[in-house]
Amino acid sequence: MKKTLLYSISALILPFLFTNTISAQEGTLDETFGIGGKISNNFGGASTVFDAALQSDGKIIVIESATPFGQSSEFVIVRYLSNGDLDSSFDRVGATTILGEKDFGVGAIAIQPDGKIVVAGVIRNKVNGVTETDIMLIRYNEDGTLDATFDGDGIATAPLKNSQSGSAILLQADGKIVIGGTFSLDNWQMNTFGLARFNANGSIDTAYGTNGFVQTPTIFRGILNDIKFVDDENVIAVGTNFASNFLMVKYDATGQVITSFGSKGDGIIEEKFNKIAVLNKCVVSKDNHIYVAGSSLTDTKYNAFIGKYDSNGVVDTSFGGNGRIVKEFGSAIASFGDDITIDSKDELIVGYGVGPTSNYDFALESYSLDGVLKTSFGTDGYFSTNFGAGHDYFQTMLIQPDNKIVMIGNNYDQVIARVNNSKKVVLSTDDFTVNSTVINVSPNPINEFPVLNLQLQKATTLSVDLYDAKGILVSSLIKNKLYAEGSTTEALSLSNNLAKGIYFLKLSSNGKLTKTIKIIK
Repeated sequence: MKKTLLYSISALILPFLFTNTISAQEGTLDETFGIGGKISNNFGGASTVFDAALQSDGKIIVIESATPFGQSSEFVIVRYLSNGDLDSSFDRVGATTILGEKDFGVGAIAIQPDGKIVVAGVIRNKVNGVTETDIMLIRYNEDGTLDATFDGDGIATAPLKNSQSGSAILLQADGKIVIGGTFSLDNWQMNTFGLARFNANGSIDTAYGTNGFVQTPTIFRGILNDIKFVDDENVIAVGTNFASNFLMVKYDATGQVITSFGSKGDGIIEEKFNKIAVLNKCVVSKDNHIYVAGSSLTDTKYNAFIGKYDSNGVVDTSFGGNGRIVKEFGSAIASFGDDITIDSKDELIVGYGVGPTSNYDFALESYSLDGVLKTSFGTDGYFSTNFGAGHDYFQTMLIQPDNKIVMIGNNYDQVIARVNNSKKVVLSTDDFTVNSTVINVSPNPINEFPVLNLQLQKATTLSVDLYDAKGILVSSLIKNKLYAEGSTTEALSLSNNLAKGIYFLKLSSNGKLTKTIKIIK
């Protein structure tokens, strides 16, 4: 068999594309990571993990609340190698704050296509004896040093009357940064959902909302927990409110609430579910369905739940029971839907905190996008692990390019587990050579008009999606298009606002991932 050409283009293929190999059982600890699949570290006092991100080289970055190195700043950024060891090249010790005596709190993290690290949070100030908070953005270079090209010193703040927080972050294709958080209206007791947008240089984008800020006064005492892009760069925000109902809101790309979202005509979905209901995280599929994870309090305990909506806020009643799956792990077992994501096989991964009130563990389940539990995952569809007696608080998770799941949280220490999930359905090398001889993009680095070059040995239906270096879908370029046998070229329509950096084109045929091409702009 001719494999020479496949080897010659291997530099364009991301390391996570596999040929036919035997993989570990899905839903088991990955024993190549740390010690037996788990690691634990302490960086100064009790840890509370807030967020994490995955670099294109497989390194893991975690942000947490702590007080390391005798500084007053409350957070630390930690970078791990792909095997779980601390990365000593990151500010010399694998962890950093570099913020002196300023009083900062951390909230969320994202990695730009150029590898720079953006952290969102708050800076605390005393105003007439009352502590108020303003949104803060910090940008680090890849080595953990502050990026002085970002607002002059690497730290950007956005003062606004009363208090705001930055608890979620999104990166637009043009380099602008959207922050989601909880904003105060007339006083600190009147919170609402809020957004802010910064330019790529750290200045506030005054064209967004009102002078760069968005407040949602129709939400009284709301708490925003997560945001995601939907329908290109519209924003979905989820959380809860003072009435203990869960909330979901949709904003357009200018920051205006889209009033057609939901059924009430105000763009806000508010649902009461048991005594207390909170949406913690959301994720958006390629076809713009919105999946949410949260928790609700009954008379006796919390139960995790997940739900599904279309991009207009209409419940998908075919998902679970009337659009919702409520988890019951035992009569005395509480559960919290803390995170939700979609892996490279288009399967829904849900992360939980699960256990009696004295001993929470990390837990995972895998579902189809239609809400069918994957019973081959773990034991009868369920995986759990712990780091000893007492509470292990699961906070967030990452999907690696090889589809393994990194679960991150805290007890007193920062704790991480990596879980096998690598049975990716792809064409083997043998199947691939039957269907194609050449697939590439030219020129590369790309210009404004890149071309996809195909040399097919038989007619093939292809879809092409563009992802950034973090693995976030930027756009779907081609959807189920039939290409004839022989040579074909296809002009790719990329956004004029696509930021410089590294991207990946994922080509799939009949639902199976066939090839990934690295491109540079």
